[in-house]
Formats: sequence, C-alpha cells, structure tokens
Amino acid sequence: MKNSVLRIKKYLFYLICVLSALIFMTACDDNQSKGEAYTMYYLDSAGEKLVSEEYTVVADESDMKAIILEIINQLQQNGKNGVYISPIEKEIEYDRMEFKNGQLKLFFSGAYNNKTGVREILSRAAIVKSLCGIDGVDTVEFFVEEQPLLIGGNSVGQMNDDSFVEDLGDEGEPQKRMVRLYFADSTGRKLTAIDTTVTYPAAEKIAKLLVESLIAGPEAILDTDVTGLIRTIPKGTVLNSVTIRDNICYVDLSREFAELIPNVTSDATVYSIVNTLCELPNINRVQFTIDSAVRERYGDTKGFNTAMERKLDIINDTGLEKE
Repeated sequence: MKNSVLRIKKYLFYLICVLSALIFMTACDDNQSKGEAYTMYYLDSAGEKLVSEEYTVVADESDMKAIILEIINQLQQNGKNGVYISPIEKEIEYDRMEFKNGQLKLFFSGAYNNKTGVREILSRAAIVKSLCGIDGVDTVEFFVEEQPLLIGGNSVGQMNDDSFVEDLGDEGEPQKRMVRLYFADSTGRKLTAIDTTVTYPAAEKIAKLLVESLIAGPEAILDTDVTGLIRTIPKGTVLNSVTIRDNICYVDLSREFAELIPNVTSDATVYSIVNTLCELPNINRVQFTIDSAVRERYGDTKGFNTAMERKLDIINDTGLEKE
C-alpha cells in the first residue's frame, strides 16, 4: 500500500513537471508570436541586389538594445531559409555597438575593409535599412577597428533608410525615385524647383546622386520641362565626396567649382545644392569644401565656410515649395 502511494505521488510529480514545461513552452511561443515583425534585408544568391523577408523578434519590445542585438544576430545568418547572403559575413567580426539619442554606432573588425565595390555597398545598405526599421533608430554609422569607415579615403558618416537608392526589383529592375532639384531661372538670380525621376541600378547614397544630377545640368533631365532653366554648377566640376553626419551634409567639390558661371549669381549656385540636399529628411544643413579646403567666401555668398541652411526667398514664386 505504501509503495502504491509513493508511485502515485511520483506519477503526480512527473505529471506536474510535464504540464509546467508545456505551459512554459506555450507561454514562450505566445510571447514570440506577439513580437513585432521587422523587415530584414539580405543579398540575393548572386550577390547582385537586395532581397527582404519578415522576421519576428523575440526580445522584449521595451528593450531597444536587445532588439538591435537580435536583428544584428539575424543579419549574420543567411535568412530564415538559408538561401540569401548575409550582409555580415562570418569572417567579419562584429565587435560591439553604441546606441544613444537615436544614433547607432556599429564596430567591426579590420576584415570589413576587404569588402569592396557593389557587394560592400549592398551589404551596408542591407544592414542600415534593417536596423533603421527599428522605431527609435534614426541613423547608423560604421566603424572599423575603432575608426570611422572610409570609402575611397572619405568618411561614410551617418546613414539611414533614405541614404541609399537600391535595386529591389524581383527581376532586377532598377529602382526609380522622384526627387526635387533646383536650377537657376533665365535671370540667373532665382531658383526654380523641378520634380524628376532618377533611376539607379545599385545601392548608393541618394545625396551623391542628387549633386551629380545638378552637375549634369537641366539638359540631362528628360522627363520634365526645363525650358528657361540653366545650370548652376560650372562644367567640369567633380564631386569628390559627400558625407552625412548629425544632419549636416559635407560636400567636397573639385577646384572647377570655384570658377563661377557668368550671369549666374553665387547664391544661385550655392543654394541650388543646399536647397536640393535639404529636401532629404536626414539633411538640414550643408557644409562646403573645395578640394578639401574651407573657403571664407564663394563669390558674393556669405557664410560659405559654415554649415548653410536652405534659403526660401531665392526660390521663384512659381517654383515648387517644400511640402
């Protein structure tokens, strides 16, 4: 009789343990299913374009750093089905992160410098776009061995979801994006805004694309009426670099930029760039250099050696205004 009672007690004990485990597992599954879904970006199997898939986080939604770490860990995998290319390859060690006031800093080992060309740009875009999908992450900045990431000798700076134009088409179709550019009117004193569509086949900074569109001039715009508009940037000007940090866009132009265009005011030239770049949500000021040197003045334009804000009174009344 005593042995029977003991067996019953043991059975009940085991039953309670099993039920507890089932309840715990169910609770975990429920918590996971209640997690927020995020869009994760990877490279396709050919490494030629970005692809995306949904991922539901397990981390507590109130723990921002835990969510960031989970997303980074997921990016180190090859997607849920293992068919995509991770933007953070195994040979690239992710060291740590720093997060403060919406600005996320990621620190990688020196192996990151082995990434080059389109593959590097696409990988960087995948990481930035995935992390900026987290509510509260405004910008992402890369560091390699404690130093800011340099591409072509220039600091990449802070990036966000709008820093890239990328190919996401299922059939490799380039991405198209509507942008606003400012060119001089026929007087050379005022600016007129035009909306046009730009197309780009691989991930790249949209700020770079905008400045290069201004350098190409209105004659390169094919889908918009540019009658009466004239270029603001001297022919032969080369964009040496463009870097965004703390909502300031640092633009370095070649020496040809210093040669003002006859019948176009220096203000029209400068603010065609400033107003165009400040249309982007992550830019509110522009700092110029010419061949890496700061200049006190540009023609009659004052404050050329400071970070310049957009200027509205130079825009034609008939032009478009920022919404």
